[in-house]
Amino acid sequence: MSAPSRLLETETPHALDLRVAGVALRVVTNDADVFAALNRYYAPYVSRASYDGSGDAAAAVVRLLHGQPPRVDDFHDVVRGGGKRVKEAVRQTDGDRLILKRATGVVMGLRPGEAFAVGDLVTNLNQAVNLVNACYAKTVLDDGYVLLHAAGVSLDGRTVVLAGVPGAGKSTAALHLVEAGLHFLSNDRVLAKPAGDRVEVLGYPKQPRVNPGTLLHHPRLVALLTTEEREELTAMSRQALWELERKRDIDLDLIYGAGTVDLRGTMAVLVLLRWRLDGDAFEAREIGVERALECLPIFEKHLGVFDLDRPVGAPSSDEERARYAPVLERTRIVEVTGRPDFQALVALVAELLTK
Repeated sequence: MSAPSRLLETETPHALDLRVAGVALRVVTNDADVFAALNRYYAPYVSRASYDGSGDAAAAVVRLLHGQPPRVDDFHDVVRGGGKRVKEAVRQTDGDRLILKRATGVVMGLRPGEAFAVGDLVTNLNQAVNLVNACYAKTVLDDGYVLLHAAGVSLDGRTVVLAGVPGAGKSTAALHLVEAGLHFLSNDRVLAKPAGDRVEVLGYPKQPRVNPGTLLHHPRLVALLTTEEREELTAMSRQALWELERKRDIDLDLIYGAGTVDLRGTMAVLVLLRWRLDGDAFEAREIGVERALECLPIFEKHLGVFDLDRPVGAPSSDEERARYAPVLERTRIVEVTGRPDFQALVALVAELLTK
């Protein structure tokens, strides 16, 4: 990280020590507003142990610098499949990686056990959160977990993992299940590891980010919309509302009470949401491991540019894909087809968790 190395000498008087599902992290920043916002966001995970040796050594130290990002040349865009908009560019050096977020200009850097971000982090706090969470996830993945592109909810520690392509309604489904009394494990990423005949799962310490359509049709969260927003959304077609992207964070512990979010569980069922807006009647059927492996592209995930051990843009290897089989062999797998029906899904999950 030679080009912005001088930035790492910036004083960071504000420090936040976190403990997330057993992973110790230290976050430092030069900005009081960034510190206050992160302190609120990560409130359930703030560690009382100081960083003077009385607590666990941090698995990673994350420096968040609010200010003008450095001018760095020789970035190369990370091309995404399907003609999707380029989100990131990278510059690779020996053991280090710089990342430029194209939309915001925030520059990030990674090296083993250390990360930083510099830019307008007050406006783009979510990118700071994502960097902290990537450091947490990398530590967990190095402990033998695999990453699922999925949401998760739990009842008495038994977790239902909800997987589907982007826009399938994973977050909406999870929030309806929380309304039905389940605990929230994770919004869009679930970490899973075989343990004997079980599968241990961990969630991300990230508040669900949902679109207005999710709020409009939720019995409690609809109150977060203004009257004007409700009128606007109600006038939209079902297709337009389903595709509308206007994310906002939802603090579930604040709305439902402390302890609603629980990042630990044992995977009981993997539900593959393969429904479509133009589908027929809601239907669910149990499938085997072989069929689930055919659906692997739906739920396989990796950290992308935030994993220093993976070459940028490299496709998943056969070895990486094979690591999902032991997870699937230890859990029930249910495929849901037809059209989206969240109330039917709530009833299905209740039935699955009682068996």
